Amino acid sequence: MKPLFIDVGINENQLIYLKEINTPYLDTPFHFHPNCELVYIEDGYGKKVVGDNVSTFNEETLILMGPDTPHILTNDDIYYKGNKNLRSKAIVIYFSPSLLKLFLPSKDLQPLNTLINKSLRGLEIVGKTRNIIRNKMSGIMGKEGLSRLIIFFEILEILAHSNEIKYLSSKNFVNTFNTKDTDRINRVYQFLMQNFKQEISLDEVADIAHLAPTAFCRFFKQRTGKTFSNFLNELRVKHAGELLNNPEMTITQISYECGYNNPTNFNKFFKEITGLTPTAYRKKILGSSE
Repeated sequence: MKPLFIDVGINENQLIYLKEINTPYLDTPFHFHPNCELVYIEDGYGKKVVGDNVSTFNEETLILMGPDTPHILTNDDIYYKGNKNLRSKAIVIYFSPSLLKLFLPSKDLQPLNTLINKSLRGLEIVGKTRNIIRNKMSGIMGKEGLSRLIIFFEILEILAHSNEIKYLSSKNFVNTFNTKDTDRINRVYQFLMQNFKQEISLDEVADIAHLAPTAFCRFFKQRTGKTFSNFLNELRVKHAGELLNNPEMTITQISYECGYNNPTNFNKFFKEITGLTPTAYRKKILGSSE
């Protein structure tokens, strides 16, 4: 079965393709394609899955996905409720790794080959590097021809030599998805990302995947490397991590807001995933206790 290649608008003879997104919410399904994809979030927040990584994104998130790295970015549920004050804005640069060889001599390719190999796990760019790349991505949108290519290669040069880069997926992640799998897992991801605050049963999610519960558990673990319950808990805990930035919310309030009916279970899973209790995590990020 052939892999699912989303049409991102770049043809086989085109090195780069630029896209600006300004929509009520992000609607691209879980997918992968043979190009690299650099995404800068100008406005909006939600959850992302890159390979086997589950995490949040918000304004100023900058990520690089390598060729055939499966990913999805989905806004939080509030974006789907018709709030006209909310928008999702992003700048995206797609580029062909294979065509880079036509533009650069082989001796100059080693740093870029290393970057592309790293990007197979998905990369998040942080710190000063993120700020520099953000400005260059904003500037490249108004350029054409050689001026555009110059900025593009400047971006690659900075990324290739930066140490302000974090891996997203685990070291052992391998993309095993095919077309049928991708459609099925997309339905599941979309449902979970928009409903994780509610009580969710295994039977309910298995039905969305059109599988029996036992078959669904096996399918989900084989394709994502995680059990269904582990994935759901990661989704909830990552959301809780964002809410813990708000000192006005109590730990108990946050536990219910993230889909836990029992604060004790929330504390347990939060510590399993982050290595800290919610209270200790809050102290770390806010520098003070409740």
